[in-house]
Amino acid sequence: MRLRGSAALAMVVVAVSLIVFVAACGGGGGPTTYTSKDYKFQLTYDAGVLTESTSLSSAGAAGGSSVFDVGFVNPKGTKSSGEYRDGLVVSVYKLNATVTDAMLPAVKTELEGVLPQLQQSLGSDTKLGSLSALDINGTKGFSSDATFTLDKIPFKATLYFLINGNLEYQVTAQAAVSKWATMQSVFKTTMDSFKTTP
Repeated sequence: MRLRGSAALAMVVVAVSLIVFVAACGGGGGPTTYTSKDYKFQLTYDAGVLTESTSLSSAGAAGGSSVFDVGFVNPKGTKSSGEYRDGLVVSVYKLNATVTDAMLPAVKTELEGVLPQLQQSLGSDTKLGSLSALDINGTKGFSSDATFTLDKIPFKATLYFLINGNLEYQVTAQAAVSKWATMQSVFKTTMDSFKTTP
């Protein structure tokens, strides 16, 4: 998608990610910090609940392709079609311009134009909430709630779209409705720790 006006940005894939668990990563317990120096972000997750994975699949997309993806899956959570579904995925997208705070209203407008494509690609029962502005430790962006069905299982999710210069981080936190109450606090603690560097 493109920003109107003088600054054109190649924006993001808007996607709900389905997480595939890989036992080779993660383990242990307690707070664990994940840092990506290449993509300038870090977060802290509870390794007693979530396990790091880079083996991910996704369903429902609109826009371009991510340059990097990492997931944090609950191996004791919902599983269907051989894939673990409850967890959090960070997808990084490179933009072709540096986004300033003044450009964020235009970014919101463009995201609002792409979200209906995501809703259509995920199926008729998918519902997406309106975008809300947010600021997580100085990184600004937007969030939206979502509900959808995968393999006849109802899911809830929160989608975060965070901007850091010419990088966009789409974070998808999802869990089956039956697990959402438990996982929501895990997601909140993880997102509260999310930080980017210039």
